[in-house]
Amino acid sequence: MRNISEIVKQVLIPMFYKESQVARSLRKKDKEFNNALFISINKLRGKADNNTLKNEDIRNEIAKLSEKTGASIGQSQKVVNVYLKYYCILINKPEEIIRELDCPLDSGIISKFGKGYEKMIRLRDMDFNRYVEFQNRLEQEGNGIRLKPDIETYDERRIKKFLGIV
Repeated sequence: MRNISEIVKQVLIPMFYKESQVARSLRKKDKEFNNALFISINKLRGKADNNTLKNEDIRNEIAKLSEKTGASIGQSQKVVNVYLKYYCILINKPEEIIRELDCPLDSGIISKFGKGYEKMIRLRDMDFNRYVEFQNRLEQEGNGIRLKPDIETYDERRIKKFLGIV
């Protein structure tokens, strides 16, 4: 059963990658990015599994992924952050780990909380300093949890849209 669980954890990476639509903007870098992304997420997931994951680990891995593949910070952060968000919540990681997670940034979150950050709406235009600034803003909005604005606005809106409520 452990082997099946590991396969499911790993198959979530390409699922979230496809859902995030990052591939559309990567074009020729896609295969190199996929391989590096897979390694990065598995490294971070290992730290989450043993409760040693720190925000610095996530941001350093995003920066390395961007540098190594030529993808932007915005493209690199999207799948890493989406994966870690759902993974850590689904396996009931403690609040100390959840507080370490960055919010997955996309046009919905940036337009809702991003006054002055309109240029970041295109993920390929995001640089690391603006990424960190925006995450700090989300942490203030979420009273110390960067994921809170995303979960309470974007995720709830997505569910309502799916159910035809919006």
